[in-house]
Amino acid sequence: MPTVLIIPERNEGRTPLFVAEQALRSQVVKGVCFVDGWSTDGTYTELARALPDLRLKYPNRRIELLQSYLRGTGKGGAMVTGMEWALGAGYRRILFLDGDIRSVTPRWCELLYEGLVKHGAAMARGYFDRSPLDAQITRHVTRPLMSLYFPEGRNIHQPLGGELAMTDELVHFLLHGQTIDPPHHWGIDTFITVNTVVEGFPVVEVYLTQKTHKSKSLTELRQMLVECFDEMCRQIDLHGRLAAVPDVRAMTVKDVKPEEPPERVGEDVRTLKYVDLSEQEERFFTFVRGLREPETRLEELGVEPELRKLVLSLFDPAEFQRRSRELNPETWVPLLDRLARGYIQRNYDVVYHDVIFACWQLRVLAFAHHEAGSFEQAEEATERQAQYAYEYGARYRRAP
Repeated sequence: MPTVLIIPERNEGRTPLFVAEQALRSQVVKGVCFVDGWSTDGTYTELARALPDLRLKYPNRRIELLQSYLRGTGKGGAMVTGMEWALGAGYRRILFLDGDIRSVTPRWCELLYEGLVKHGAAMARGYFDRSPLDAQITRHVTRPLMSLYFPEGRNIHQPLGGELAMTDELVHFLLHGQTIDPPHHWGIDTFITVNTVVEGFPVVEVYLTQKTHKSKSLTELRQMLVECFDEMCRQIDLHGRLAAVPDVRAMTVKDVKPEEPPERVGEDVRTLKYVDLSEQEERFFTFVRGLREPETRLEELGVEPELRKLVLSLFDPAEFQRRSRELNPETWVPLLDRLARGYIQRNYDVVYHDVIFACWQLRVLAFAHHEAGSFEQAEEATERQAQYAYEYGARYRRAP
């Protein structure tokens, strides 16, 4: 069978229907499967009611609605459910689009499809222009840790993101060729990206112009941050990268910029404010005032005294205003590295989640003040940080 689109979603109302219609208007998508993550706002009922009309409108396309196999799971659970269903239905190419996207066009699906067919990739990932204050988990956690511990994938622009296409061979490997099952939470994107590049599957990143979706405060991103950080640490551990990182020079990722990129739908994200920075700072300083034994936690994670001193000083609003510029790539990358290694060595103890979340917020706020004055500045700073992480990681690399 040809190509199917999986739309994982939870509590997204009718937006997944818009995503599906855009995909069905493309020349490549022959089926759509919504996978609901046990919505609590009536989304599942809304989608079920809309399906008969959608099937009448597209009589030659297969359109299904499922719920995640397991309750209480997140995006990963919906994606795993969709992948298992697609393999069982005999689809050879499996596309994914998140259910909250407002800027998707039919061209997105066609370009992701071409990534597999025209460029011979096992996975085609979309990447986008971003607001300077968006994608802070990618910028400050997943991307630098990829550069540190998985250099074969260090040139992936955006290792997190739900807009991708995979061959059935890769999907089968991810579901059944691993020593551990995929996570059923936000860490699923990390799991997919890391294991794809480590195994040497060819990957392309396709420029899709811009993605508009619901903005979230730093507080609302806590669970995503913890789950993405946790999964990256587990992958570092699982692949033995804590002991030694292979000195991989060849990279498996190819950047594809179409001659005619998709239209830019909606407000230009490059100038979008995204979050209220003053409000984020107020929430942050309220949060850190309630932290329990932050110095002890940082010491237990192996953070060096000078870095501990810097972090603790920045918990004070006045000191943050005076010294936040010091939390730059040259200090953040060693701090992030110690947080990751210490968290692994402490057996992924949840007691460290608060201090890890606090450190990440500090880096986001410092980045927002000093390195994200414009779209161009933020993207250049993100690239510099990833490059510095790769250079810093030389201490762990060993010749194969």
